[in-house]
Amino acid sequence: MKQQPKYQLLASQISDEITRGIYKEGDRLPTENELTATHCLSRQTVRQALSILERDGLIERRQGSGSVVRHSHVQSTPSYNIAVITTYISEYIFPDILRGIEEVLSAENYSPLVFATQNRIDNERKILLDVLSRPLDGLIVEGTKTALPNPNLDLYQRWYDMGRPIVFVHSFYPGLVSPIYVATDDRKGGYNATQFLMSKGHRQIAGIFKSDDIQGHRRCTGYYEALLQGGLSVSDDHVLWYTTEDKKNIASLQLMEKLEGCSAVVCYNDEIAVQVLDALKAEGIAVPQQMALISFDNSSYSNYASVKITSCSQHKKQIGETAAQKLLSLIAGIPQEPTVVPWKIIEKEST
Repeated sequence: MKQQPKYQLLASQISDEITRGIYKEGDRLPTENELTATHCLSRQTVRQALSILERDGLIERRQGSGSVVRHSHVQSTPSYNIAVITTYISEYIFPDILRGIEEVLSAENYSPLVFATQNRIDNERKILLDVLSRPLDGLIVEGTKTALPNPNLDLYQRWYDMGRPIVFVHSFYPGLVSPIYVATDDRKGGYNATQFLMSKGHRQIAGIFKSDDIQGHRRCTGYYEALLQGGLSVSDDHVLWYTTEDKKNIASLQLMEKLEGCSAVVCYNDEIAVQVLDALKAEGIAVPQQMALISFDNSSYSNYASVKITSCSQHKKQIGETAAQKLLSLIAGIPQEPTVVPWKIIEKEST
């Protein structure tokens, strides 16, 4: 089959977006320059696409004002498809969360379409542009690098403008107005984890936190609060920050220097705690006799490590279920509020 010319494909995509209410009557389309950059097309190709839309009576091209939508016939029939955007799919805690989402959606005859950003904002933008071109009823999103500025809020706002709901998991983007989310109480989790180590007699406690996701900032906030409330010192020398790109090689980030003089450490999650455990073992430092560890997620990492790691636990599948239930309620027009899930410490061998 002969492939359609690029200008026809673009015209079809914009026509579909108008039909589905992404662009409503009176809305201004992106400029030629914006469409050229967004779709990686030549300006001539974009102009040909706009000419087709003008010929079909969908837009009006006004001097000095760009292209304005003339008629929109919004599709009101549900598609029964939901996009689920996570940072990862098969790694770590995500299969349990996705299973919870899928079970709730499938019980109501909805089908999830799952995408992974690999915690990259450029991947997130490509995925959002893709889902915006599809007939979907809602989004469930685990935000990408939520502690950093995000250039994709315009696409989330476009989705909201369509009148379609979004539910965030784990975190959300502060730039969005009144987002609905299901998140763990990470500040309290960091506080409780640190207090737990203090209750074991530890007075010099290090912390390892992720800098590009907001969960790391909140866990660190709780860690600081517990230390200060307990009359203990807070020192930059004992706090290690890392990014998504660093997570496979924590030992290279001056780990042992940060742990020097400490008898315990709060780790951002089990994946990091296992690396810390291996680094301590390589240095001949016994856990928990010389260094105690506590982390987050209570995943398989914590159970199959050479020393089982004390970890803060949350019901991962239930988080997915709750997010899906909220989204279905929003689709049905039932207002929702954010949900914050507490952590529970599961004590094992590392403390």
